[in-house]
Amino acid sequence: MKSSLITLGLLTALTGTSAFANTGTINFVGKIDSSTCPIEVVNPGSGAVTNEVSMGSISPSRFTEVGQEYPGNDFILRIPLDADCAVVNAGTVTFTSNAAGDNYATKVYTGAATGVAILIKDHTGEPVKNGIASKSYVLDPLKVNDMKFDAYYVSTSKDVSAGPADADINFLVTIK
Repeated sequence: MKSSLITLGLLTALTGTSAFANTGTINFVGKIDSSTCPIEVVNPGSGAVTNEVSMGSISPSRFTEVGQEYPGNDFILRIPLDADCAVVNAGTVTFTSNAAGDNYATKVYTGAATGVAILIKDHTGEPVKNGIASKSYVLDPLKVNDMKFDAYYVSTSKDVSAGPADADINFLVTIK
């Protein structure tokens, strides 16, 4: 009788733990694409190829109302003359990041600046809204193609605080 109770107790304990197990689903999303092209981020001033655009330093007192823009820097997305780049006639760029209205939010952490976002303008001077493709850039399949953009700080509040104002912004170049 004792061995039956011990066995019954062990079976109950084992079934009890499996009843509390959680399950879920992991979604892996991606694409194998033969038309992927190595895009370079270029600093037009120095010609350096880097993924960092220096925005400089602006006093928070210069921002006195919502929507004020102050230039940070320009940058180029370069499509190299490369066999893997199927350049035809035109291309657009879609930038995505955490949103600050139509713009790109700066990182939030202790000591970071508040009340500002990043605004990107295309070659026509028009803002490129978060998640929306830029105006078209004319591309030449026989040469290196540079798509120039300008980055600005834009106030999202009339009260801007001092501190680092950094943002990570993804881009997707669509060649047509």
